Amino acid sequence: MSTKGIRDFRPRIHFSPTDNWMNDPNGMVYINGTYHFCYQKYPGDTVWGPMHWGHAVTKDLLHWEHLPIALYPDELGYIFSGSSVYDKYNTSGYGTKESPPIIAVYTSHDSETGLEQQSIAYSVDGGKHFEKSYLNPVIENPGIPDFRDPKAFWNPVHRCWSLVLAAQDRVYFYSSQDLKKWEKTGGFGPEGNRVKGVWECPDLFRIKYEDQVFWILVVSMTKTDEERCRIQYFIGDFDGDKFICTHPADEVLWLDDGFDNYAGVTFQNYDSPLLMGWAMNWAYASKVPTNEFCGQATLARSLSVRETKAGYRLAGHAEGLDKFRHMAYPVKSGVHLMTETFGLKVKGEGEGRIYLSNSEGQRLEIEVTEDTITVNRTIAGYREFDEQFMTSEYSVASAKRLKEGSWDLEVIFDVSVLEVFADGGLNMITMVVFPDTPYDTIKWKGSLEVSLFEIN
Repeated sequence: MSTKGIRDFRPRIHFSPTDNWMNDPNGMVYINGTYHFCYQKYPGDTVWGPMHWGHAVTKDLLHWEHLPIALYPDELGYIFSGSSVYDKYNTSGYGTKESPPIIAVYTSHDSETGLEQQSIAYSVDGGKHFEKSYLNPVIENPGIPDFRDPKAFWNPVHRCWSLVLAAQDRVYFYSSQDLKKWEKTGGFGPEGNRVKGVWECPDLFRIKYEDQVFWILVVSMTKTDEERCRIQYFIGDFDGDKFICTHPADEVLWLDDGFDNYAGVTFQNYDSPLLMGWAMNWAYASKVPTNEFCGQATLARSLSVRETKAGYRLAGHAEGLDKFRHMAYPVKSGVHLMTETFGLKVKGEGEGRIYLSNSEGQRLEIEVTEDTITVNRTIAGYREFDEQFMTSEYSVASAKRLKEGSWDLEVIFDVSVLEVFADGGLNMITMVVFPDTPYDTIKWKGSLEVSLFEIN
């Protein structure tokens, strides 16, 4: 018998709303030691509804302070996804040089007509309260559906503000001197894209690698050829007007090979790319057995570029955990768990399997071979809440390894959310599971060295 309705599946270090529905991360900006995290929020129910922007802040990326709702629906429609920037030099004129404003750039979605346009709001009290601009919409719809999710960033080429937004199966770029008047400068796609689907939640950011600077374009896709929502990325350059894919790959580049990482974007005004996504999947999000809330975010992960046998690829590393990693201690197969939130450091040669299991006979499996990394949640916990969640297509996630020989894993498990970083983060896999009772044992097969660290 399932513990649905009794068991508490709320993660402890992954952000989740106090109650009701959340999806895409929005308005992420770093200011003076504080990370501002907004997100798609419906305060009326645990399923999707009229979108608001929820708001929370943190200093350590693990423990969050919930703030009042930042943006409410208005005469232009629901408040769909977007971004925020710290207007340090008050280019918008909405603040002062002594008190720079935070500018939110978001999509206004008319629920009756489907019309999507871009609007702005500003805060002069550090994000506690936002006022919408009388100029809205600041970017009008050019006559297409699916015109949304603006991600604003500083353009170092032309020394102005730029933004990238999704436009069906491509992205458009706009520039502005004051965050109020915007001009279109270019686009990217669908050329160079190897998989069909609607693009959402784009982001563009720089990464330095050795003596090179790469620009990374990230897009989320509601449905791919595999009929699942995922995050795709491209590696290239930005000429100040548009993105150019200078390092096309022979395969689709996925940021995460699990089922539960979508709409990931980075914090503006942070020194390096730090990304958070929605740790859920549209296929079954509204049916998960989490009671008073629905949806959570991934851990913040720093992104870097690595050179592999297949070419340049992104690698990720979970941030905020170093003080716990330093307390890792070696364990033997069969170790008993005393917590539902923990990390594993694993080194292996050849094939290896790791099992997290409970007294109900439920088991979450992680397998590494010479060629692949696989996470299997087929018998990991309660599944009957949704038919799609029960299917084989949504039970086993597999990633092609990009490194040969010995391997390493970092496994972060948090009550109901698993994040795996393999081979130095070249492979990332995020999955949700709902074990009827907490996993209490870790076992493995193969020549492995395993260390455990508890997280609180």
